[in-house]
Amino acid sequence: MSYIDFFSKNIKNKKWDAESIRGSCYEMCPQVEEKLRAKEKLVHVLEVVGSTRQLVKSYSRSAADSNMAIPGLLRPFPILKETTQYLLLRVTKRTDVTPACVYDFINDRLRAIRQDMTVQRLAPEECVQLLEPMIRFYVYFGYRLCTSPLSDFDPVLNKKYLLECMKWFLSCCDMLDGKSRDYELTELLSNWTIDKAEHRLTCDRVLVESLYVLCNLGDMHPLYRYLSLRPDIKRNSHLQLVYKMAVANLHGNFVKLCQLSEKLCPLTYCAFLLHLPTIQRRGVSVLSVAYSSARGAVPAGAVARWLRLRSAARAAALCSHHGLAIRRDHNDHNDHYEHNGHYEQNDQVHFNKKDFKADVDLMKPDTHVPDKLNIPIQEILTYRTDGMI
Repeated sequence: MSYIDFFSKNIKNKKWDAESIRGSCYEMCPQVEEKLRAKEKLVHVLEVVGSTRQLVKSYSRSAADSNMAIPGLLRPFPILKETTQYLLLRVTKRTDVTPACVYDFINDRLRAIRQDMTVQRLAPEECVQLLEPMIRFYVYFGYRLCTSPLSDFDPVLNKKYLLECMKWFLSCCDMLDGKSRDYELTELLSNWTIDKAEHRLTCDRVLVESLYVLCNLGDMHPLYRYLSLRPDIKRNSHLQLVYKMAVANLHGNFVKLCQLSEKLCPLTYCAFLLHLPTIQRRGVSVLSVAYSSARGAVPAGAVARWLRLRSAARAAALCSHHGLAIRRDHNDHNDHYEHNGHYEQNDQVHFNKKDFKADVDLMKPDTHVPDKLNIPIQEILTYRTDGMI
């Protein structure tokens, strides 16, 4: 049973108050585990800080003969909050290992945190504060490692953990909406704010609601959820933006969809960029029919603007990848050329619906880092959407 299924079951039964187990481990790693891992030489490189060690409880699979509900092995909410902050704002700064190694380590420790949350049946107001930073982590690294080999990063598993955290977070918010007055909920979800002198984790419901729509672009369920939200949340400019993008995607209006994406905040932009190769292929397919001509051609720069591509050369490469001919802007428009993988800003795309190849693999994502993502990871994990649009 997953964390979200377990938690949802206990929400329905309302068991977390009377029957919950409270952890009594006030360290990030229980002493029993510390001694065992030190003896077995299982200390991770990211748990070594200079000449000292800072171990963090690792995830352990449940077994039939094991008892996970031991208070001495469970960390209470304040320690879980401190551990989350340590992992996301300090460990992510490490540059002595690869980003994939950082992801793998933090992901395992975050799963252990969710495990402690489940066993203790933490209240919804505590869960939302722990889950929101995890959602940011999975969205950001889902984009950052999207071009990594499968041996280093599994995007399917990352998406599974992301949706698990999202659904848990949103179910908690729905519970809090049902039992709290609006101003109390707003105050609760604003408990963690940014300290300009030192980064602090934050809790931004609007951001998570927006990510839920964009991470499931093309799915109707997030749109139904948006329409059922409280009016004060539904009127938020960030949520209205992603709703318009989702509707434009359903209508096949890729030009409007890409134009609206320019207004996204860093994390929602990360979520959108993962869909961009599919959107671009669909756009080239539509253009191949709309501009199909025996002699005419369209400037690659125009295609780049329509499909949110970094340059005309990148647009020409995308169209060529799907079987379309590329011309140089010479006087003789019948002068096709062998590109050998090299494209220029003055290239012209010769659209022909008969030439378009729909069975080729998606074009690999552009490794160029957009300006809005060229900021420290600590800022991405702590910013608030308030007043950004």
